[in-house]
Amino acid sequence: MKAPEDGGGKDRRMAYIYMARCTDASLYTGIAKDVKQRLKEHYYKKKSGAKYTRSRQVQSLEMVWETEEWSDAAKLEIRIKRLAKSQKEELILHPEQVSEKFGKALEGISYYPRPELTLEGCLGL
Repeated sequence: MKAPEDGGGKDRRMAYIYMARCTDASLYTGIAKDVKQRLKEHYYKKKSGAKYTRSRQVQSLEMVWETEEWSDAAKLEIRIKRLAKSQKEELILHPEQVSEKFGKALEGISYYPRPELTLEGCLGL
């Protein structure tokens, strides 16, 4: 299956896993059905955004992966959150290796890197 060309939309069934860098150099990992809307919530510190990003300014969108099912996105999100920061940085450099990094736990699930998605693009800047 080829990954769709846009970055989300409420009528889509795709789910997104994303990693955002904050101004304190920390990495926030989350999932969303509409990654553009979710990044706006984080960036503009909306109440619907994460508590973590309300206390730290999102600076950049480091990586986004797309998958077909919300449950598959949640499986990847929890595994990324368990990684050390150095391992997260390595995953950002080699996003295509996400499935093989976690082995059998994610076997049979397709994750499509979406490096063309940027914070600026999501915010419409």
